Amino acid sequence: MRAPKERWMVYLGITACAILAVTSTFANKCINVMYPKIASDFDVSVNATEWMTTGYMLSQAVVAASTAYILKKVHAKKVEISGCALYLGATILCALSPSFSPLVIGRILQGMAVGLEYPTTLFLILTQISPRKRATASGILGGLIGVAVALGPIWAGWLENFTSWRWIFWSLVPFVALSLILTFPFVRNSPQGTDTKFSFLSLALMAGGLAVLDFAISSAGSSGFSWKFWLLLAVGAAVMAAFVLANRNAKRRLFELDLFLVPAIACGAAIYFLSEAVNIGMQALIPTYAQYALKSSPFVSGLILAPGSLLGSFGAVLSGKWADKKGYGAPLLAGSVMMCVGTALVYFLQPFLNAGIACFFYIFQRVGFAFLFTNTITGACSMLPESKTPDINAMFSVINNYSASVGSALMLSSFSLTVGSQKGFEAAFDGGKVSFGLGFWLTLAMVAIAVVFYFLTRKKRAGRAGWRKLNKNRS
Repeated sequence: MRAPKERWMVYLGITACAILAVTSTFANKCINVMYPKIASDFDVSVNATEWMTTGYMLSQAVVAASTAYILKKVHAKKVEISGCALYLGATILCALSPSFSPLVIGRILQGMAVGLEYPTTLFLILTQISPRKRATASGILGGLIGVAVALGPIWAGWLENFTSWRWIFWSLVPFVALSLILTFPFVRNSPQGTDTKFSFLSLALMAGGLAVLDFAISSAGSSGFSWKFWLLLAVGAAVMAAFVLANRNAKRRLFELDLFLVPAIACGAAIYFLSEAVNIGMQALIPTYAQYALKSSPFVSGLILAPGSLLGSFGAVLSGKWADKKGYGAPLLAGSVMMCVGTALVYFLQPFLNAGIACFFYIFQRVGFAFLFTNTITGACSMLPESKTPDINAMFSVINNYSASVGSALMLSSFSLTVGSQKGFEAAFDGGKVSFGLGFWLTLAMVAIAVVFYFLTRKKRAGRAGWRKLNKNRS
């Protein structure tokens, strides 16, 4: 049992990290609403602006992969300070960008910073909070992120009416500075240590493979499913296969991929990937569709997401309490069903959509996602020995960020490909139909996986049993 003073030090340390996690999410949601404005200012296509999110998420995924090793060897305080300093510099670069390329570079650097910082926040929750309260603590973090998701588009829309989108980035600076200041006295931990050496080869192969796969999806938005798309897809898959082989070296690797051979962990990871891909994809698509098809202003298109995001904040906390008391199977199944209902309503009732109806439908999707977001990773960590927490944390952070990158690329590329050079409501409607349909089928697959996960986890300690069985088979 921790002394009250020690507990407050832990809570304040996690708060210091959480400030930057929430701030970075806030910035991302502001950017989602400003795609058309930024595209107009720099004279680039909507498909090109998608790289502000895709590049950000991809760089975050690659850096997050290294945290399984880093957090075993380096104090969390040093990792957090590095992330805050890098994010601060990248934010200033974005605000001052004279052209589109420096803006994308700034976003990539921001992603690298959050790739260090966000896994550190989760790592502190998963190792310094009592197991009986971890899902609730993770839910509170998810709830705060939900508030950022709600307020970010509104803030961006308001700024667009009165000043430049550059003030999105200037408005982040005080919060990043506050996170940095609080980190020095309050973030404390003792690294577990590891005999494994860091695999630069594995990191390079993973980064290359993910980048090529992302580029393949993005290229489909401009040139369709041509030979270029299939060639890039094949090359990306081959590089990722090489990464898996290189990472099997027990003495030099990024993280323990064999954890995915545990059925419950594999199902949780699949749910995590699909839910985040659809969530981020829809957050980018809905404001874009609202502005192109419904002729809504950036402010109104941002408001569409606000009620669902705010209600999702409460859902995240409630589902965390539910998971702490009853286990993770039921919350994940309930969340998957709600996300599927939300995307189905948008897809099948698209002809009747206006800003108000889209806002109502999005509530189902966002509340469902809130049930899934933090419960998946917390549930996975609860199923395995604590020594595996850094590996699960890093792997799920990679999944989180890469799925977000893929989701935004898929949704905006399919929308852009269908619209092409056409203009008007009919072209935007057809683009939305393809992208909304994609979201529906992905969530339907997620429900099927969640049913399997529910039955796998009805037995207590299902993950640990799977891990013991895997180790027995190895030996």
